[in-house]
Amino acid sequence: MTETLAYTVERKDENVEIRKYIDHIMGHVDVEASFDDAMGIGFRILASYIFGGNKKQSNIDMTTPVSEEKVESERISMTTPVTEESLKESESIKMTTPVTEEKAGNIHRISFVMPAEYTMDTLPKPNDKRIKIEEVKEQKMAALRFKGRVKEKLANEKIEELRKWLSKEKLIPKSNFMVAQYNHPAVPGFLRRNEILVEI
Repeated sequence: MTETLAYTVERKDENVEIRKYIDHIMGHVDVEASFDDAMGIGFRILASYIFGGNKKQSNIDMTTPVSEEKVESERISMTTPVTEESLKESESIKMTTPVTEEKAGNIHRISFVMPAEYTMDTLPKPNDKRIKIEEVKEQKMAALRFKGRVKEKLANEKIEELRKWLSKEKLIPKSNFMVAQYNHPAVPGFLRRNEILVEI
């Protein structure tokens, strides 16, 4: 069974939940592409890291050069969700939750949550320098759940729906809005679990 980032629900209002997420580690990559293309591109880059495109930290000796063929890699378990976040050009790119895509102009951040068993000291180092690893401290998030195949139009509609709910509740977003996806691509749209997430 696929590991999902742990959280507790503090409040529920129809399709919206207020959640508290535990400390976790994120791997992310910034992709220059359209919203609809960025997830696939970023997913493939991050998947290559967790499927073995990395170096075990126990094998990294900073004092002794080690040839690439002698460095062991490690397969990392897939987790959910994978998130997509759209960054604004004027904002600094800030990491927030699960696997995300953020956008600066046409730059999107795609993110994976690392399995809970790892720490920053034990997580393998990516071979691909485009992949960044960050530690994220406990957060309070608003989450709007919805179904369907996520395209830019649907994502924007759901972001606006959550934005209006937050305004009604007098809650202020502290991060970019993220699109979180939980299912294998083969799962049909009416069975898919998707969410819009934002820190509050």
